Amino acid sequence: MTRLLLALAGVILLAVTALALVWLIGQVLVGVGVVLVGAVGVLGRLLWFLLVTGVLAGLVYFVASAWRPALRARGGIGSARSSAVARPAGAAPASAALLTFAPPAAAPVSLEKPPVSPDASA
Repeated sequence: MTRLLLALAGVILLAVTALALVWLIGQVLVGVGVVLVGAVGVLGRLLWFLLVTGVLAGLVYFVASAWRPALRARGGIGSARSSAVARPAGAAPASAALLTFAPPAAAPVSLEKPPVSPDASA
């Protein structure tokens, strides 16, 4: 009878251990699933952010590269198109001239230090 009870206890212990192992594997898989779902959510929001940022940055780049202040707004003399130059017949309108206007060259900058005079205050 003792052998039968020990065998029955062994089978019950083996079944409980197998059930605990199945439960533990299920818990691990749930944890892995939670991590994967969280990572997918974070990466999805990151992708959305990068797409929106890329579109807005492209829009800003396009607007910034297309915008040219008029010469008058920069403190120049007159407008971008000189009034002394007459437009020949069949030439492009003044708006086309504004698109092809090149600002005058800037004066060169001297990087040399000015001469130092001796201190006469003493």
